[in-house]
Amino acid sequence: MSSQRPAATVEPTFWERLAARTRLAGAAATIENPTTIMRIATGAAWAAAANAIFTAFTFFWFDEPAAGIMTVAVTVSYLAAWIFYAMTGSVLDLAMITVVASTIDILAVHLLLGGYANSGNYMVWGITQVLIAAIVFPRKVTLGVVALFAASGIAFGVLEPWLAGGRPPPDPTLQTLLFVIVLLGNLGLLTLILTSILNRLSAERRRAESLLLNVLPAVIAAELKEHGETKARRFDSISVLFADVVGFTPMTALLEPEEMVDRLNVIFTHFDTLADRYGCEKIRTIGDGYMVAAGVPVPKDDHAHALAAMALEMLDYIEGGPFRLRIGIDTGPAIAGVIGTKKFQYDVWGDTVNTASRMESHGEPNRIQVTESVRAILADRYAFRPRGTISIKGKGEMETFFLLG
Repeated sequence: MSSQRPAATVEPTFWERLAARTRLAGAAATIENPTTIMRIATGAAWAAAANAIFTAFTFFWFDEPAAGIMTVAVTVSYLAAWIFYAMTGSVLDLAMITVVASTIDILAVHLLLGGYANSGNYMVWGITQVLIAAIVFPRKVTLGVVALFAASGIAFGVLEPWLAGGRPPPDPTLQTLLFVIVLLGNLGLLTLILTSILNRLSAERRRAESLLLNVLPAVIAAELKEHGETKARRFDSISVLFADVVGFTPMTALLEPEEMVDRLNVIFTHFDTLADRYGCEKIRTIGDGYMVAAGVPVPKDDHAHALAAMALEMLDYIEGGPFRLRIGIDTGPAIAGVIGTKKFQYDVWGDTVNTASRMESHGEPNRIQVTESVRAILADRYAFRPRGTISIKGKGEMETFFLLG
């Protein structure tokens, strides 16, 4: 007997981990991974780094080396933050380092250039720092950032004459450029923040709508979204089908839970496909029982024909497999609507429902038992074999038929 050695595990290099983190951050913007905090934190870090590089170059160009060196130091801290992020994967740490470094840079440049007017209102960068903190950090940290900028703004406002008079004013072109950088930079970050939040809200709305459509019919879901409630409706004529997988319950004692659920899921998933194909509405499953109706919630003239065609295909699918299927159908008036406020469900009530259930429970394996009302509607297109008169619980003696095809 041959043996195989497990393949050696190759650890990714540091730069591979950094690239992977960067790709993950970019993927955060997609609908499949709509992580708002990750998108804002990583996007703000890259935007801040790009802005810092450009701003540092501007400072050196206009002979403001102290401010330039400070901004270069901040740029290095952004790089260090990304290295730390590559090692730990902590988005919160990345955001924390970025916000702290940006705050130090904002306050230092404001002081070095001599106040609001001389620095081109560089303190306005604090607006986006507060917003990022509010989204990414816990409330206490956010309040600390807000308090810092509020106190700094008040203090610098009081000290503005002293700060402005403590040094010659910078080149007017530099002041204009800084104002433009601050204005456009804040607009860019605000756009990033707002689009991230809106994308997340849009993704959550689509997810909620998708989940709602998995629970309720489309027209009922639309009514619920528009009005906040739905009304039960009376239908003059619908068709209801009940199906039961014969012998499945005893078999559950012999199967592993996963295998039992998988087998039932395969069967019912196929039935769901048939319901969509024939324009029928799946109502519910109970254990190994399956209930579907035609003609609700949207009236359908050929509801009995659609349900008969679906029932025949259900038998064809089961035939030859390890299971057998017992099906019952009735047609007639019914009431349909949504019940409950939690885990609500679209359901159908009435004598038609009860009779269809009796047709299934009193039927025979691999047979479709129907009532006289069903046979009368389908007699021109389908073949039937009379079963005769049988005693139905709650109904008495009834003449029933087997749908043949």
